[in-house]
Order: sequence, then C-alpha cells, then structure tokens
Amino acid sequence: MEEMEEELKCPVCGSFYREPIILPCSHNLCQACARNILVQTPESESPQSRRASGSGVSDYDYLDLDKMSLYSEADSGYGSYGGFASAPTTPCQKSPNGVRVFPPAMPPPATHLSPALAPVPRNSCITCPQCHRSLILDDRGLRGFPKNRVLEGVIDRYQQSKAAALKCQLCEKAPKEATVMCEQCDVFYCDPCRLRCHPPRGPLAKHRLVPPAQGRVSRRLSPRKVSTCTDHELENHSMYCVQCKMPVCYQCLEEGKHSSHEVKALGAMWKLHKSQLSQALNGLSDRAKEAKEFLVQLRNMVQQIQENSVEFEACLVAQCDALIDALNRRKAQLLARVNKEHEHKLKISDALIRRVHLTEDQWGKGTLTPRMTTDFDLSLDNSPLLQSIHQLDFVQMKASSPVPATPILQLEECCTHNNSATLSWKQPPLSAVAAEGYILELDDGNGGQFREVYVGKETMCTVDGLHFNSTYNARVKAFNKTGVSQYSKTLVLQTSEGKALQQYPSERELRGV
Repeated sequence: MEEMEEELKCPVCGSFYREPIILPCSHNLCQACARNILVQTPESESPQSRRASGSGVSDYDYLDLDKMSLYSEADSGYGSYGGFASAPTTPCQKSPNGVRVFPPAMPPPATHLSPALAPVPRNSCITCPQCHRSLILDDRGLRGFPKNRVLEGVIDRYQQSKAAALKCQLCEKAPKEATVMCEQCDVFYCDPCRLRCHPPRGPLAKHRLVPPAQGRVSRRLSPRKVSTCTDHELENHSMYCVQCKMPVCYQCLEEGKHSSHEVKALGAMWKLHKSQLSQALNGLSDRAKEAKEFLVQLRNMVQQIQENSVEFEACLVAQCDALIDALNRRKAQLLARVNKEHEHKLKISDALIRRVHLTEDQWGKGTLTPRMTTDFDLSLDNSPLLQSIHQLDFVQMKASSPVPATPILQLEECCTHNNSATLSWKQPPLSAVAAEGYILELDDGNGGQFREVYVGKETMCTVDGLHFNSTYNARVKAFNKTGVSQYSKTLVLQTSEGKALQQYPSERELRGV
C-alpha cells in the first residue's frame, strides 16, 4: 500500500482525499478543494446566453491548452453534470504533487454550511487539475457530482493499517511494538526480545536489522528464498546426506565430500521428515490431550480437597468441642464430690460441738482430740487424661507411609481346572502406594474359616489339591512395611465334579460377591 499512497492523495491539496467527488472525466477531488478551484464565468459565457445569442465563441480569452478541452454539452457525454467549457485566463499555480491548479477569481463568501450544502456562485466553472478539462456547473452545483464512497473506504482502511504498529513475534504475553526486523531471520523483534534472542555476536552479528516498516515492504517485495549451499553459493540444495543429516548440492557430491555416505533426493527426504514430524505432532497432540484431561482431574481433585478440608475441619472442631463438653461434665461431677465432702465435714464438726457442751466435766480429765481433720482426703489423678490429650493425634499421621490399596481380582483370568483353581489380581490403576506382597486366602470349601494359601510378590497363583465338586471362597489383600490393605471382594469358585477337564469357569462357577 505504500506504493499507492500518492494515488490516494488529492491533486490540489496534496493530502489524502476528504469526501472525494467524481468529476465527469473520472478524476477525483476533495469536495472542499473542488469549491476552492471554482471559477465564475461572465453571463455571456453561460450555456443559456450562448444558446440565446447563437454565438459559439465568446470574446473571452482562453488558455491554449484548455482550448483542446472545448466541448459542447451534447458532445461531452456528461450532460447530466453540465457542459465542458474552457476556463478563463487566470494565473495558475502548482499543487503539492506538481499538478497545475486554477484558483478562483474571487474568494468564496463566508458560510457556516458544509461544502456540499454551501451555495455555489452562478455560472461557475471547474477545471480538472489532472486532465485540464473544464466544466460549467448547472444549478445543482457541486451536489451534482457523486461521492466516491469506495475511494473514501480505501483511504480509511489504508490509514488504519498504517497506524497499526507492528508487534513483536516473540513476546509470549501482550506483544510489544516491534523496533527492528531481521531480514535473514524474517522475524520482528522488540528491544528486550532482540537482546535475548538475537544478540549482536557470533553468526547473528552478520544479520541485517532494518526498521519494521522497511522490513514489511522488503518482505512483500522479496521473492521466495531458495535454499543455497553454504559452500557453493551459486548451487541450490538438491540432495540430502543421511549420515551428515544435512542438505547438499551436486557440486558437493562431485567433490567427493559425501562419497561414502548414503544420499537421497531432497524432496523425498523432505516428505519423509514431514511424515515423521506429523507423526510426532500427532503423538504430542495425544499427549497434550492426556495432559489436558490430567489437568482437569487435578482441578477436580483441588476442588474436592477444598471441600474435604472444610468438612474435616468442621468434624475436628466438633470432636474437640465434644471432648471439652465431656471434660466440663466430669469437672462438674468432681466439684459435686468436693462439695459433698465439705458438707460431710461440716456436719461432723457440728456434732462435736454439741458433744463438747454436754460433756463439760470431761475437760479436766484430759485433752480432747477431734476425730476429723481439716484436710480433704481427695487428690485428682489427671495424669492419664493429660497423657491421652498429648497422645491425641490423627490416625494417618501415626504411620510413616500409607498402606497399599486394596487389590482387584481379575475375573476374566480366574478359572478352575479339575480340583485346582487359578486366581489373578492386580493393583488399582491410580494406586500411588506400592505393595511389597500379597496374601491369598481360601476357605475349607464348606463355608469355614479362611486360611492363607499363598504369600508373595506374584499376582497370580494356582492352588492344587482342592476337593472335587466343592465351592470355595477366595480373597486377597496387599501388604507393605506399614501394614495390610483391606480384603478384596470375595470370589466364589466351583471345582469340577470329577476327572473331566474344565478350561474355563461357567457363570455359575465364577461370580463375584
């Protein structure tokens, strides 16, 4: 668009068209500029006066150049706008773009109306600054010329695109305005990204940095770059060395640099690498999908943890409040016992006083000693409770690591064969705690107690020596250094009735409880 900028400027003012109008000669003018170059002709030169007098030529002097544009209203083909006529002899001036402009003979009267609505002097003539054709306006004046809406829209779009600043292509968030463009890298940089990603040292020091506007023009004008050999600048890459993993030209092959290497056509290797890259991208897409699902799972877990935290905190507060209430009740009971002991001692003291008054004669016989002491023979033993309070803790925090998850019996792999049974199990898929071993238990076949038949690290076990035509219940649990997990679901197994082989259990023989 930079090359078309001059085409979007008015030949009179040299600026971008403002409210452009189309002249009958197909050239454009600003509406205000068209008013400024109007020339008022004498009454004798008006079309009406020429038709009335029958004279085709007036005594008015014309410019020799404008005599070539002397057309009648009928011959011009633009009858709807009025007739072409030669312009009067007036001093001419040049517009900013070098086109001759004929100024008006007298300044237009001051008006507060827009150029389109302001009155035009009678017998006005306008000369196109580009082709120098003159036109005598009719009664409609400048309103008789159509507005070029398309050109006005093109100018608006051009100014918007020119005002939009080029952004840096390496900024991750909120790209900054680009300050330079590297012609070799074909990348726009802001100052921080240029210092970080394109330092002026090493091979990058030879790259040419240009202003963004110049880089945009050169990017559009420059032809598509062809990969050339670094050793032979006049040769294009046409082959690919598999061992060296680099493109080469025919001259490199003729010089014998890759004589013992496997060389393939560059286009074939390009397609192969493209296919490999597509497969890798598909794999990354799948991994990205899994990662996205995992992130969703983590977000759900975070929300669940927050909800569980609130619920657990409320439960902890309720449990502590219950302990405090129990302690207060016990406190009230112990205080009641103390008050009872106090009342008991006071009753004994009153009885002693009455007895002293009744036995005054005994004072001379010896000293009386009260049978009741003033001390309370009560001592609160709170050491067990204090010890229990200090030992109050969460059950999960007592263990150094959690116990393994409950194993899952794989029904599709469990079966019976004659008087033997094969069982298989596995850890849950999302289990994060490893199991050190498993314990498999079977009952006696008559609904009795379970007994251990296998302890080890394997996840499959075959138990032989079972009774024929018997029903056994099986279960398994995992263990580690911390402890054992919960038992799995109980599996019911039915052995064969006799010596016949039974490769797979029936639905009646194998069912989960």
